[in-house]
Amino acid sequence: MTPSEREATLAAWARLDLARAVLGADRAVIDATSGLRSLVLELVLAGGPADELYDACAVLGRLLAQRGASPTLASATIDNAARTMNSPDAAWVPPARAALAEGFASALTEEAQRAAMQAWEFPRCVVPLGAGAMAVAAGHPSDDDEVIAAWSARIAKEAALRGVRRAVVSGGDRACAALVDALTLVGIEVQRVA
Repeated sequence: MTPSEREATLAAWARLDLARAVLGADRAVIDATSGLRSLVLELVLAGGPADELYDACAVLGRLLAQRGASPTLASATIDNAARTMNSPDAAWVPPARAALAEGFASALTEEAQRAAMQAWEFPRCVVPLGAGAMAVAAGHPSDDDEVIAAWSARIAKEAALRGVRRAVVSGGDRACAALVDALTLVGIEVQRVA
C-alpha cells in the first residue's frame, strides 16, 4: 500500500467511525488517536507480530475510554478499520476487537476504582465535631497495607494542619489501626469505637 493509499484508508476509517459517533467526545477522540490508528493499520498491513497489533488495539481502547468515548464507538472501530481494508472477516479482527474492548474496560474500571478511593480522602471521610475534634470513617476499601498506610498519613497530615486535637475513629480493623497510629504520631488524641 502506498503512503497515499494508507492516508486514504485512515481517512476512510475515521469517516466510518464518525458515522458511529454518538457523543461529542467521540468526534474529538477520533482525531486525537490518529497516530495510534496509523500504527494499527501499519501492523495489520505488515502482518507482523500479532502481540504488537493487539497491544496497540488495547492502548487504543484505553485512550478511547480515558478521553470519554462512547462504548458504541469502541465496539465499532476495529470493524470499521477492517472494512476500510476490505478484510472484515480477517483472522486478526476478533482478537483485535477483544484487545480493544479489554483496554476500554480496564481504563473504565481503573477510573471507577480511583473515584471510589477518592471518597475516602480528607475531608470526605471525616465529620467535624467542633472544638478541635473530628470523627473519621475508616472504611478504606484497600487490603494493601502500603495503600492504607499512605491514606492514614494523608488523613493525619490534613487533620494536624487543620488544628484537630481529638479524633473518633471507626471502621475496619486494618484501616482503623493504621489511622490510630498515624493520628497518634502527629499528636492527635484518638478514641476508637466499634
